Amino acid sequence: MKSQQKTIDRKTVYRGLKIAVILSLMISAIIILITIDEDTLQRVLKNLELKYILIILGLLLINLISAGQRIRVMIKSIDRPLSLIDCMVIHISGAFVSNVTPFSSGGGPFQIYFLHKKGVNVGKASTAVVINFLLRLFYFGILTPIFLIFFSKYISPGVIPKYIFYLAFGMGILFSIGIILLTLVPQITDRLINYILKINKINKLIKNSYKAKKWMVKSRRELADFRRSLILLKNNKKALFWGAFYTVIFWTSLFMIMPVLLIAFGAEPHFLQAYIMQTIFYLIIPYTPTPGASGVAEIGFASLFVAIIPKDIIGLVTFSWRLFTFYFILVVGGFFALREISKKRNNNE
Repeated sequence: MKSQQKTIDRKTVYRGLKIAVILSLMISAIIILITIDEDTLQRVLKNLELKYILIILGLLLINLISAGQRIRVMIKSIDRPLSLIDCMVIHISGAFVSNVTPFSSGGGPFQIYFLHKKGVNVGKASTAVVINFLLRLFYFGILTPIFLIFFSKYISPGVIPKYIFYLAFGMGILFSIGIILLTLVPQITDRLINYILKINKINKLIKNSYKAKKWMVKSRRELADFRRSLILLKNNKKALFWGAFYTVIFWTSLFMIMPVLLIAFGAEPHFLQAYIMQTIFYLIIPYTPTPGASGVAEIGFASLFVAIIPKDIIGLVTFSWRLFTFYFILVVGGFFALREISKKRNNNE
């Protein structure tokens, strides 16, 4: 049964990977062909310097270290400490799975799985992963309204119709608030669970199935453990502070890649405007259905950032941005994720 489950997981991963890469490359190629000309390509290749690639790789390293440190801080506050290298591998592996599953839905569960393989209780692993996710939601949920109110002159929908842009922005905020409430207010979650259990078909299934009953008991136990860990973290202000600090470093290092690419291609970097518009972009993009937001991310990026990126290089910038923020994760994260999936569970479990 375990062997079969492993095969199913691998098939799901490979199928998502294939869809993500094909969609991303196809849309990127179309955007490049529509926007670029021969003179622009020659100019960009002539002026491109190695130092900019090294700066971007440095930013990616900072991004990976900050992500690992954030996981490490959370786990250490509720369980035994893990090494920074382990936490970096857990992050990049989960990021890979996020990028090959619809709505980025697979990353969190796989990070919990990897943490469990390291001997961390499932409930506590869930707490660490969910808290990191909540820190992300708070980061975007706080910054985007501030930017919208005080820095609105830097926000432009590009070629996206304004009503679609602000509708997507509003939906992103609503989804974020909903997830935060479900996680931090137990009464809402309990009422929702009780409502679902009152549905006749689900109620009958649980009553008539031993496996379903066993799963329910285990789920409630893990939920209780998750809530205890959540309270423990809530009282640990130091861990939350460092978690928030590493969240800021994580997103800032990621957001600096686009301005560096613009400098490399001989364009104005627009540091502040690029940062502000990327917060809105990354608030919305996780809710897209394609694996790794492939296709949608490329079209959305080119359509939105054409407001600050010269039209003749928008295709090259879009592809280069995906190369470092998407394909890099697929290669490095894919190596570690597939290796972890293949490992046998250690005796500590």
